[in-house]
Amino acid sequence: MQAELTSALDRHDAVTDRWLDEIRGLTPAQVNWRSAPETWSIAQCLEHVTTVSAQVLPALAAASAGARARGLTSQCPFRYGPLARWFLAGQSPSPARRMRTPAAYRPSDSELEIDALEERFLEVQDGLRTTIVAADGLDLGRVRVPSPALRLLRLPLGIWLQALPAHTDRHLEQARRVRADGRFPMSR
Repeated sequence: MQAELTSALDRHDAVTDRWLDEIRGLTPAQVNWRSAPETWSIAQCLEHVTTVSAQVLPALAAASAGARARGLTSQCPFRYGPLARWFLAGQSPSPARRMRTPAAYRPSDSELEIDALEERFLEVQDGLRTTIVAADGLDLGRVRVPSPALRLLRLPLGIWLQALPAHTDRHLEQARRVRADGRFPMSR
């Protein structure tokens, strides 16, 4: 497997496991607790990353299938332009700047049921894992995938496959900050 994909897959698997460790055993009050009305709860963070990945996955799968059909393959290291690198850097757990969440990706304001949310998260994460593995051998730099939130934004497949696990990791860190708040409800 291409080194870039191996790295994305390792990060994907690790962040999926860390999310499960973070939410398992929490009460509904804990997963839905927010320190302020404008902040997100742990459940909202998880819903957000699940929504983003679920909306991007069909485009990634279609672009991968189309690239394979057209023979767009390569094993060489891939170079990405400044916009792609900027986008990827913005997905890190501690980005230099905060990106505004598009309306299509904003979580629900209502109380969320963690068991259903965990099931959906695992389903989407499994789809992402399958997509990363299926991209092996493709020219990750030449295959372009439009953003579902902003159709004019077309990023290389390799950037998307690195950005989604990074984005999931970023919001895991956000959820951990929620849990570390001194006002976080104690379990019963």
